[in-house]
Amino acid sequence: MKIHVAFAVLSFGSFVAGLASRGGQLSPSPVERSSLMKKETNAERLRRGLSPLPPTRRDKLNPRPSPQPCGPLSSSWGYIAVTESDGGFIGYIRQTFNAQQVYTVTTSKSSALEVTLPSTSPYSGPFNILAVNGQDKRHPYLGAVGGESGYHFSHGHSGSAYLSGTGASPANSPPSSSAGTSMQSIGYKGPAESQIWSMDCKTKVITAQWTNTDSSQPETTIFYDAVEKYLGLTSDLDAFNVGPEDAYGVTFTFVPL
Repeated sequence: MKIHVAFAVLSFGSFVAGLASRGGQLSPSPVERSSLMKKETNAERLRRGLSPLPPTRRDKLNPRPSPQPCGPLSSSWGYIAVTESDGGFIGYIRQTFNAQQVYTVTTSKSSALEVTLPSTSPYSGPFNILAVNGQDKRHPYLGAVGGESGYHFSHGHSGSAYLSGTGASPANSPPSSSAGTSMQSIGYKGPAESQIWSMDCKTKVITAQWTNTDSSQPETTIFYDAVEKYLGLTSDLDAFNVGPEDAYGVTFTFVPL
């Protein structure tokens, strides 16, 4: 930052007297020194016909540290634990589907779904999760299939999606009718999204992001329906739970093998 200083014009007599009293050295008095060190305001500069001072660049004076990238996972192979919002353990995503070809939960690791994640950061997503020992090898990704009662996610809407096996679909894209899903084996032809996952590399918490057909990306909640015994996604649990409140929000956490 440049500090602009205004110098007073000294008379010749004052100049000589100053030299004599200070041993021939010109130095400002305490009052003058204070005046010199004082930052001139833009109003004062404008009165003297000068241009305003440049704005202070606080981002340069106080730079924010860049976020540190996550290192590689100790293992990109593991399980996905399912817990309640208060941390209560429910189980793991199960290796096999329920009767509707939708993922559910198990309390045993021996019957849990094994998955692989990208081996290096960033994990802020979106990325695919591959079901290593999944039931349907033709649709190997842990993905979301648009719900039978609608799959437009927004506040006040009951739109939802089932978690099932899917083919690959592009990131940040509306649901694809060509990706293919495990639910097609029972005649259900809802569109799917696979590349919807993100992970906090410190806590290993996995979150989902559904993309609507208009490309909007609303808040997305992972839920477990305790009566129908399946995992799914929605945006508004209150709107989804019309009548009995069977579904409740859950947290996915990656557990490395």
